[in-house]
Amino acid sequence: MADVLADVFGGSNQIEAEHVLMSTARVSLQRAIDLLALAGEGDDEAEPGALADLVAFCARASAYWADQTAEGSLGDGTEFFAWLRDIEEDEEFLDHLHEEVADWEQRTHLGSVQVAPEAWESFGVAGGLPGRAVRAVYRLRALNVAGRTRPAVAGIRRWGARPAARLMGDVMGYFAERGTLVTPGPIVERITASLDEAARDAAVRGEPLVVLAHSMGGNIVYDVLSHFRQDIRVDLLVTVGTQVGLFEELKLFASSDSKLPNQRQLKVPALPNVGRWLNVLDRSDPLAFAAGPVFEGAEDLVFRTGAWWAHGAYLTSCDFHARLAGRVRMPA
Repeated sequence: MADVLADVFGGSNQIEAEHVLMSTARVSLQRAIDLLALAGEGDDEAEPGALADLVAFCARASAYWADQTAEGSLGDGTEFFAWLRDIEEDEEFLDHLHEEVADWEQRTHLGSVQVAPEAWESFGVAGGLPGRAVRAVYRLRALNVAGRTRPAVAGIRRWGARPAARLMGDVMGYFAERGTLVTPGPIVERITASLDEAARDAAVRGEPLVVLAHSMGGNIVYDVLSHFRQDIRVDLLVTVGTQVGLFEELKLFASSDSKLPNQRQLKVPALPNVGRWLNVLDRSDPLAFAAGPVFEGAEDLVFRTGAWWAHGAYLTSCDFHARLAGRVRMPA
């Protein structure tokens, strides 16, 4: 949660301890929605299914925000949503947001199962206000976010290089212990075991096998599917903020062929065991690389996280999940 507030406020002291959501929404409604979802995740006392209801509500709210603002290009916060100017309390904000989303869905017939890809940059749940949303507001207050966040905001930018350093450590550790086709390493064995389990579950349910991998996870999954376990069939592979394209150009994968590309084969052939591959990246993410120019069949999709450290902001954004779901529904 500190990351979300840092993204919105930088080093200022605009955050009010008793009005965290409203303080955030006045700057960015979408980031307030993200904050609401994150706060709800820590509510261990909620009833079963409560988190799913909250996430569904946040997804609907994100779809409303994306359609109304053309993915933020028309504005955000009080600059665009005039109704935010007259609201003071977080509970009032939740009620009004629920009303706005419901009214928008009724007028446009968009929302939980329908999407508006034309209003989205490159990506292509019905119900009332969940009780867990109100509980999330109380949790934000109990954590005294303002007092905890200001010191974090002051130092968080100073540590921007830490994720990059951790990634390099992961890279070196993985390739040092990757193993061989005959004796795969522990990481490869763990990933293949998870893929096998997911494939069995998908087969039992009669559902497609969808694999989503972030950062170094995308590199490992590609290495596994292209070399160690070519027998695993993945219907949809989604890589997010990964370096697969870079690593292939450096010929680091077990399946990398130094003779590719060439005049006859301009790209690395598509994986025969992957039905569709979506590669998501934020252009401001220094650790995310395109895959389309390197691999046949890879679809590069741009997603603007709006975060100062974009690499860690994809999966915590409800907007990301809502737009990805919409893109997946679209034909390849």
